[in-house]
Amino acid sequence: MKTTFQKQFVTIKGTKDGIVIHLDDQCSYASIVSELEAKIAENHSAFDEGKDVSVRVHAGNRYLNEAQQEEVKALIEHTGVIVVDEFYSNVMTIARAQEERERDELTTYTRIVRSGQVLRVKGDLLILGDVNPGGIVEAVGDVYILGSLKGIAKAGIKGNENAVVAASVMVPSQVKIAEHLYLTESTRAERAQEILYAEPKYACIEHQEEEIVFHALNGLAAFRRDRKNRRD
Repeated sequence: MKTTFQKQFVTIKGTKDGIVIHLDDQCSYASIVSELEAKIAENHSAFDEGKDVSVRVHAGNRYLNEAQQEEVKALIEHTGVIVVDEFYSNVMTIARAQEERERDELTTYTRIVRSGQVLRVKGDLLILGDVNPGGIVEAVGDVYILGSLKGIAKAGIKGNENAVVAASVMVPSQVKIAEHLYLTESTRAERAQEILYAEPKYACIEHQEEEIVFHALNGLAAFRRDRKNRRD
């Protein structure tokens, strides 16, 4: 494919993961837009018009705001055969960096969460004690309880469906992960009996079933590895 540009600000490459459009991060944004429009028109015939072609846009060390991403996406997709699957770059906003820092924080609480008490944290939550009936714990990340969960636990409260709730004794009245909810059908008296036989478990969203399921705690490490691979 020939080009009239001496300095290429936009390059289109095929990789093992599909087509990637690289945007130069040293030129002006206007130069990117001008060359991208010409490149897409020039290379239009190279794409199979019988099916959609998904591409990823890599901006390098350039930050594209929402309006710029929409403009770049419109330029790429106007042919009707190319679909932008993802934007990514090596930089992020201060707000995004702060959000990720908070998400990775671990808050440790070393008391019993009693009835009527609400404990809420921004990252992961580790409780060295019980969550009694009527007690509520909430985390943007995961919830880990080295004790009995007899009350309510909510993980991924900002929509993270990969979050988990884990407890040494899992007899909750309610577990919520993102927007998915589990409600026990057992009475408080029945749960008191279940405590005698309860084993360490973790709760997660089973994506095939789109519901919360419980697994033996010894499988949590494998789940976390799979979760990391999905996020990466």
